[in-house]
Amino acid sequence: MDYLHDSHRSMFAKLLPSAIGAMLSETVASLIDTIILSYYLGPDMLSTISICMPIYMFVNTLSMLIVSGGATLFAQSLGREDKEDAQRYYTCSIVLMVLCGAILTVGGLVFTKQIMSALGASGSVLEPTVQYGRVLFSFMIPLCLYQQLMVYVRFDGAPILSLISTVVCAVVNLVLDVLFVGVFLWGPGGAALATCLAYTVAMLINAAHLLQKNNGLIFRRGSMSGARVGRVLKTGIPLSVTQLGMAVGTSLFNIRIMDVGGPMYLDVYGVITQLSVVAMALYEGIAQACQPILAACFGAGDRKRTAQTIRYGFVMEIIAMTFATVLYIFGAGFVANLFSMQEAEIHAAAVGAIRIYALSLLFTGFNTIIIYHFQVKEYEIHATGISLLSGTILPVAFLYLLTLLFSVRGIWWCYLIAQGLTLILSAVLYTRDKRMDSQRRSI
Repeated sequence: MDYLHDSHRSMFAKLLPSAIGAMLSETVASLIDTIILSYYLGPDMLSTISICMPIYMFVNTLSMLIVSGGATLFAQSLGREDKEDAQRYYTCSIVLMVLCGAILTVGGLVFTKQIMSALGASGSVLEPTVQYGRVLFSFMIPLCLYQQLMVYVRFDGAPILSLISTVVCAVVNLVLDVLFVGVFLWGPGGAALATCLAYTVAMLINAAHLLQKNNGLIFRRGSMSGARVGRVLKTGIPLSVTQLGMAVGTSLFNIRIMDVGGPMYLDVYGVITQLSVVAMALYEGIAQACQPILAACFGAGDRKRTAQTIRYGFVMEIIAMTFATVLYIFGAGFVANLFSMQEAEIHAAAVGAIRIYALSLLFTGFNTIIIYHFQVKEYEIHATGISLLSGTILPVAFLYLLTLLFSVRGIWWCYLIAQGLTLILSAVLYTRDKRMDSQRRSI
């Protein structure tokens, strides 16, 4: 895959299925996984998974920090036709991730009980959660490397392999859940083992790319310098902040909604959360498909091709988010029924919430592309600021403000207002950046 000479549309078409498919397959598998485990082990298993979920979120945040920074710099170096420098950034991020995984393994196994207690496990839930956690911490290195290799394999011209790995991961996880928990009766530890083995298999599938003749992911000795590590981490901050902000924002929403609306509205928010994850697979997938092309073009100094790619990304976001908005608005009633919200009061609340949330997606797609645009250019402050405003700060601020003014009626408008205001700011920053680029070219 030649990021500088192949058609940007054809490359986008190759990268998009992998980016969207990876997120969708993980989302669907997680949902079915939860249903299977609760069926075999009862509702207490849901508590165990919920308590351990911050660990998965932390690993994802850490992985995103390192891989989004390393892979962006990898693609920039390819754009400058400096393969050795690209391989050094690849080596640096992989080694850094292995070191982090090793630290998490040792620390997690030594302090499993203390960690689970700090996350809220107590009473009858503590022991099964500790069982789950011990297995989980034992597999930290393959869990960390899974996402790293998936992204690098996609960037290195094998997006179909990375897509296959995510599908295999989902299937293996579901099969092993039934086998370990339903047949062998290994309990929570078996559930964790099924998940960890599935991710390990997926990691090995991606690692098979390293054996191919056209593999560009070569380890280079002497790649671990302080300057290179610092640049990887600095470049990765914006996208990792997005992951972390979502986790924090979701927790704050849960608390506030429970205070002002109670369990019924929290159930409705659970539906919104599931829909938001599906929508995120679309708008993040489009942005991730643009990312390596943008990074390579930026590294090569090809402003024309960069502009073509970003415009194409905007067009694809318009199409995808318009489709998602229309689908959610007209399918709101069906979704409410799908989640067994058939009683009149909760059905009406769910339908109204889904339709209001759907309108925010029209702004979210634009904000996401602009975040990736600034991240690729290493404008960390711009990208991080937009990420925090759109994903955490403004939604939470308006949640508290609107529920204070309008009680439960204000809950669902916060995302729409937050995304709209963020778009105004991001559009101003993006327009100013384009104007400054034009001025630099004219000098």
